[in-house]
Amino acid sequence: MLQIKSVLVVFFLSIAWIFPAASQAASMPNGADASYKWKFATLAPRGVGWARQVEEVLFPVILEECEGDLFVKVYWGGVLGEDADVVAMIKNGRLSGGGFAGQGATLLCKEFGLFELPFLFNDYGEVDFIKEKMQPVLDEAAARNGLKLFLWNDQDFDQIYSTRHPIASLEDTKKASFIAWYGPMEETLLHRLGAKTVKVEVSRAASVLRQGEADAGIAPAIWVAGTQLYSILRYVNPIKIRYSPAPIAASLEAWNTLPEEYQTALLSRQMELQDKFCQGVREDNEKSIKAMLQYGLKEVRVNPRNLESMRRQALPVWKEMTGVMYSQELLDEVQAHLEAYRTPTP
Repeated sequence: MLQIKSVLVVFFLSIAWIFPAASQAASMPNGADASYKWKFATLAPRGVGWARQVEEVLFPVILEECEGDLFVKVYWGGVLGEDADVVAMIKNGRLSGGGFAGQGATLLCKEFGLFELPFLFNDYGEVDFIKEKMQPVLDEAAARNGLKLFLWNDQDFDQIYSTRHPIASLEDTKKASFIAWYGPMEETLLHRLGAKTVKVEVSRAASVLRQGEADAGIAPAIWVAGTQLYSILRYVNPIKIRYSPAPIAASLEAWNTLPEEYQTALLSRQMELQDKFCQGVREDNEKSIKAMLQYGLKEVRVNPRNLESMRRQALPVWKEMTGVMYSQELLDEVQAHLEAYRTPTP
C-alpha cells in the first residue's frame, strides 16, 4: 500500500509539473483598446500541453510585434465543437482561426494527410527536415482554402494504448477494438491491421474507452495524461506508427485585415515560434510518457520481425490515400527528401 501511495504521489507531482494550473499561464490583456480582435477556438483545454505553449510562447510575441493592437480571444477545450465545427465557423466568418489536432489538420488542407502516413517518419529530425522543405507547399495549399497557415506545430508521434492486452503484433491488433477518432486514414490503417473500430468524435473518445466500448487507441501522450486515461489503460506501445501535426491557422480574411507591418513582423518570428512551440510540446509529451510509466503503465516492446510485419501491412495505405489527400507527385517529392536525409554524406 505504501508503495502504491508513493507511486501516486510521484505521478501527480509529475502531472502538476507538465500541466500547471491555467491561472498560472500567461494571458492577453482584455483587448478593449485593440484595433484588431480575433476569435480562435481549439479542442485543447487551457493550461494543458499545446494550450500552454500558445499562452506562454505565442501570445507574448503577438503582443510585442503587434504592439498590443491585436487581441486574440480563444475558446478552449472544444466549447465550440470539434475541429470540423471550427473549420466551418472559420469559413463562414464566425471565427478568425483556430488550433487543430492531427485530424483537423487535414480539414484545413487535405495535403497534411501526407505527413500523417503510417510509418513515414523515424524521428523528429526527419520531421523537421521535411517541414523545412515542404512548408511552402502547405502554405500554398492552405491559401487555396482561404487560410493562412501560421504555425506547423506537432501533436506527437502518437502511441498505441490498450486496456486488455499488450499490442505488439498483427495478431494482437486483430484481437483489439480501437477508437477511431482521427478520420478516414486512421480507419483505413486500422482495417489494414485487422482491428475492429469504434468511430467516435474526439470529445467522446475518452468516455468510450472508460466505458469499455473500445479497448485500444492511437493517441498523443499529453492527451492521454490530460484526460486521466492512465487510470484505466494498462499498456503503451511507443512505436512511431504515426506523426501528427497540430497547426495553427487564421482565415486569410482576418490575416489581411492586419497592417502590413504587423504581418511582416509576425512572419519574421514564424520559424522561431514554431521551433520553440514544438520543442515545448515534445518535452511535455516525453514527460507525460515517463509519468504514466511511473504510475504503472507497462511499455510494450515490439520485436523487429513483428514491427516489419505491421509496417508492411500498413504501407498500402500510402497508395490508397494517393489522389484522395495528396498527389503522387507530392508523395514522390517527400520520399525523395527523406531518402536524401537518410543517405549518409560521404
